Amino acid sequence: MSAPTRVAEAETTDATTRSVTPSGVEDSFGLATGRLSRYWWTLLTAGIVWIVVGFVVLRFDSASMALVSVVVGAMALLAAVGELMRAAVTTGGWRVWHLVFAALLLVSAVVAWVDPGEAFVSLALVVGFVFVYAGIFDVIWSLFSIRSSPVWWLQLLSGVAQLVLGFFASSSVQAGAAVLITYVSLSALSRGIAEIAAAFTIRGHHLKHA
Repeated sequence: MSAPTRVAEAETTDATTRSVTPSGVEDSFGLATGRLSRYWWTLLTAGIVWIVVGFVVLRFDSASMALVSVVVGAMALLAAVGELMRAAVTTGGWRVWHLVFAALLLVSAVVAWVDPGEAFVSLALVVGFVFVYAGIFDVIWSLFSIRSSPVWWLQLLSGVAQLVLGFFASSSVQAGAAVLITYVSLSALSRGIAEIAAAFTIRGHHLKHA
């Protein structure tokens, strides 16, 4: 093989190698991210809607009660998806518990959307049980994670807090309604703040690369 032929083959191989290097992938990813960042305002809109929902819920009238049921239904659906994802990566008895909890959450979401008014009363009655169940689960799981997770104590504290709320909510229907409304309102407000912060972060990225 002649020297010019070897040089030509080397240049071709080098060009091919450059085309599949991570830098090429990063450029494509950056281009896609730049295009998506144009729609930062959708996150901003979603954040504003969540904040409005959070304040409307605190009015504690018939409209806010129905809204609580709708929001709780959406949260239950998202939580069910999370439980199904955990079940997919878990084996043994814990997988069964994740699947059972996911099924309960799906049923709760459907009930909350079918009749929001009646669902609110039912949610106020069972919210204590839900918090107690979730708290027990978090406490047990955190104790099993002592050796594998350095932040196991955070989940333990979360479980204890849920147990306290659960027992308080179970004391009466009024207490359950107060816990339910407060929880939904704070969840909506925190979600709205997070969405708005993410929107302005993406907007800054868009302006920087415009």
